[in-house]
Amino acid sequence: MEKRVEVSDRVKRRIGIVCFIPAVSFFFSLVYYLFLLSPLMHGHPAPKSELNITVQHYSSLFIMLATSAVISAAVLIYCIVHLARREDVNTPTKMTWILVLVIFVPESFILFWYFVVRKEPELQQVRTLNS
Repeated sequence: MEKRVEVSDRVKRRIGIVCFIPAVSFFFSLVYYLFLLSPLMHGHPAPKSELNITVQHYSSLFIMLATSAVISAAVLIYCIVHLARREDVNTPTKMTWILVLVIFVPESFILFWYFVVRKEPELQQVRTLNS
């Protein structure tokens, strides 16, 4: 069955926010790690001191990166489903976007929103499951 769906600018902004969340969470993880390593930037650090700092804070780093990965996986599935339901995009373009989404996580979500979702028509045909 085919169905027409209205995608307003408000919905597109919400999808944009969802697409930016994984990049922001990975960025916070990176900033946290650089903050942990900041004492090494002053003076002459002892050998293997960055390794010791990483080992001391391994659990918090792991939790932050695992959370970012789970968020990215959820957004990846959301973006793939959104793309697969669109009728106006041809199959090779869909496959190319799926490869880009999978390979360049989380930056690809921002590109996907900017080049695909933001430029979508207001009314579009989507695929639905047979009732």
